[in-house]
Amino acid sequence: MTKILTVPERIRLFKVINRVHEAMYGWKIIYWNVWNGDRIDIESDIRFDSYHKKWIPLDKSDEGRYYFHDDEGRDISWLRGIFAWEAYNFPHLNPYKYHQYNEPVEEDFISDSLGKRIGPDVGHPIYCLETTFDVRQRKDDGKIWISSNWIYHYATVSEFGNDISDTLSEAARGDEKISEELRKKYEDVAWENGQWFKKALERYFEGGQLNAKYWAGGYLFTASKEWRIKTLEQFNEARDAEEKHFSNTLEEFIVWFKDNGISLGAKAEEGLSRRMRSSYAFNPRDVAERWCKLLVEEDKAEPSDVHLWWGGEPNRDSCYALLTLFFDIDPDDVGTRSFDDRVSRNLRALINIAEKDDTWLSSFRKYAPNVLRATFS
Repeated sequence: MTKILTVPERIRLFKVINRVHEAMYGWKIIYWNVWNGDRIDIESDIRFDSYHKKWIPLDKSDEGRYYFHDDEGRDISWLRGIFAWEAYNFPHLNPYKYHQYNEPVEEDFISDSLGKRIGPDVGHPIYCLETTFDVRQRKDDGKIWISSNWIYHYATVSEFGNDISDTLSEAARGDEKISEELRKKYEDVAWENGQWFKKALERYFEGGQLNAKYWAGGYLFTASKEWRIKTLEQFNEARDAEEKHFSNTLEEFIVWFKDNGISLGAKAEEGLSRRMRSSYAFNPRDVAERWCKLLVEEDKAEPSDVHLWWGGEPNRDSCYALLTLFFDIDPDDVGTRSFDDRVSRNLRALINIAEKDDTWLSSFRKYAPNVLRATFS
């Protein structure tokens, strides 16, 4: 039977990861639960009280709430179909890559052998390069996943909506009345599809099979299975298989319109196919290829256990996860030298890759002095 870590065991895991990170880089991770806004100094067991603007002790009885709940007391777990629990975000800050928020204040910076960087006594807000990673535990084998940002259909949902709108306009051939009727019909059937999917999703999260699909949530762009890719040869195999899967799913999507009484016509169907193929090529296919090339490049410098995950897993918001980079570890190894070595090697690889992609995997974020001082002190 799969062992799922208790809250105290998870906190111990976070502390070990933080210590490995600090040994590698020289500074800490300040956990940020984006769902309730709390920042936690993992090693010191303190959290930042945003109301009183100071760090205060984190009571043991409150650890579960501040690490794993949102501001309404709900579990923050997002991908409940495959993970038993989730924790995010763990931000890695790069003090050598920053944008100054105001006029330069030299006292905020120091220099070392690697160059000019944010100092431990910073007194002003600074935009710092941030790479976040998440920690989760699989339901099936109990492995701990440490992953980069996940790309969801959220990233292209506006383009998807625009593509549908353009298709309906094309089907109406300039007739405003027909256009409004088609839009109303589409909105109705899409809403019904969403309601049906939510019910199926609840059963799936409780351990059942997922026998439903949600088009507006990005089902069209999901992979046919979970791919764990390490090499360009494996990527090419996945790409070719998923091109066929996408074509078949696109045909199914067009049939879905017809089955729900939405007649597009041949020209509009061709337009829909063209638009969706373009969207699919942009994300996930081309993003997956770029990440795979970055992974291969990183592995040439130093081999890692990081893999590209390409799949299609719905979250609790009925939106499909499409891509991430990850490595897994055995929770029974926590506290051993082999665990530390595995996390050190692979976390560095994950961060190195992420810092080369500031579109999807890293970004500059404004940080207040209290968080910067806690990180770099």
